[in-house]
Amino acid sequence: MKTPTRHLYTLIVLLMAVGMTIFLYRHFVMDVPLHDNEMVNTWTLEANLKFVADKNRPIKTTFNIPYQPSNFSILDEYFIAQNYGISTHLEGLNRQSVWTLRRGNGPQSLYYRAILKQHDNENNKTVKPPIFKKIHLQEPEYSAAQTIIKLARQTSADIQTFAEGTIRELHKKDGNARLLVGPYFNYQNIVDSAITILNQANIYATSVHGFRAKQQNHAEFETWLAVYNQKDWIFINPQNGDAGLPNDFIIWEYGNEPLFTLFGGQKAQLSFNITPTPMNALNVAKTHGLLSQSQLMRFSLLELPVNTQETYKILLTVPVGAFIILLLRNFIGLQTFGTFMPVLIALAFRETHVIWGICLFNIIIFFGLMARFYLEKLRLLLVPRLSAILSIVILLMIGISILSQNLHLDSGLSIALFPMVILTMTIERMCIMWDERSPYAAIKSSFGSLFAATLCYWAMTMPQIQYLVFAFPELLLPILSLILWFGQYRGYRLLELIRFNALSKLTN
Repeated sequence: MKTPTRHLYTLIVLLMAVGMTIFLYRHFVMDVPLHDNEMVNTWTLEANLKFVADKNRPIKTTFNIPYQPSNFSILDEYFIAQNYGISTHLEGLNRQSVWTLRRGNGPQSLYYRAILKQHDNENNKTVKPPIFKKIHLQEPEYSAAQTIIKLARQTSADIQTFAEGTIRELHKKDGNARLLVGPYFNYQNIVDSAITILNQANIYATSVHGFRAKQQNHAEFETWLAVYNQKDWIFINPQNGDAGLPNDFIIWEYGNEPLFTLFGGQKAQLSFNITPTPMNALNVAKTHGLLSQSQLMRFSLLELPVNTQETYKILLTVPVGAFIILLLRNFIGLQTFGTFMPVLIALAFRETHVIWGICLFNIIIFFGLMARFYLEKLRLLLVPRLSAILSIVILLMIGISILSQNLHLDSGLSIALFPMVILTMTIERMCIMWDERSPYAAIKSSFGSLFAATLCYWAMTMPQIQYLVFAFPELLLPILSLILWFGQYRGYRLLELIRFNALSKLTN
């Protein structure tokens, strides 16, 4: 006896652990929401290049687009241009888009649009920098750079703190800083000077340009310093020398190359816009999972056709209904027509709803019972009797539908979709119980089945439960483990305790 019990409880723990592990991973790692109407903040970043094409000349234009931006994921992107050939490739640290047209004429407008989602984990670039080339400085710039290098090294311990110290030294605006930065201490000049100084210290650095997600409509470029520490990219704020990009900073490009190049056109203007665009969290999680090539999202119900998904949204609630029947029968002691008959009746209620479903159920069961008792006098065998009852049930459904149509009761028309087999088997089961036990037991089980079916219908049609078991089908594993666990209960039921309590009072 110990071995099967140990095996059962091991299986229960295993099912619970596997189901909850997949559920937690899907929710916290894959960002699958717990509510189907949950929205997440996404941003639409758009670049628009407008120019006038030279008449009957080939057009070729290029500009950089985001590639692995820190703190953001690109959910989707669109290249919008009429008749243009479009290609993308990596050019150094940047991702470059190339737009080509054989012949152009008049005003042209090219759009690049990206949908981005912010996440908590910083996604530093994995691309290594180009081959390091040292810049040859002349005097007195060389001496000024060496002086700042010496001062920055005195207060630094690694590449990051050295780069931070370099920015702070430039902000002192002394003679060395003015010689390297020039007369205008703007952030672009400070970053360019810091790149030169770090180059003299054999450290690769470059500028990085991007936008803040909090900007609305017209987006303005911000320039930061990017330093490679032989492992990761470190971003330094040229304003104060602090390290770390803001969470809402979207990197557009690295380096100081022109924003775009254009051949075969003139009067070019490149503008940027960024706008918040809330999206459904489930769609975002699905897209993010496919982009990350997650096998858990690839082999999920979300990838099935829409019609199939709707079917599974119903089927996946059946174990929930069965679990409710288990609680009602094993712990409450409610008498029903079997275990799954109330669940099937609850499925039938989806077509008629509860009130009409109960009324139609009682009407058809009543007339079906009358027909069953009449057929019993004809001494038919089981199969012919069931076939006859099925035919009578269909005739009753036809009659109710025609009557409902004439009375303008639209709910009664749904009886045509009421599962005929369920009604037929219910009538047969009720008649057998009527004969073998008593009419009271049959009627009691009938009302118990309707009560259980109503509870199952309420649970199985709750939008939140439908969504959870569809988005997280692994939750059926914990339900299965609870069913196995509760299957070991052989004690008194609640209704039995109430009945025996009255008996104990009489004996006392």
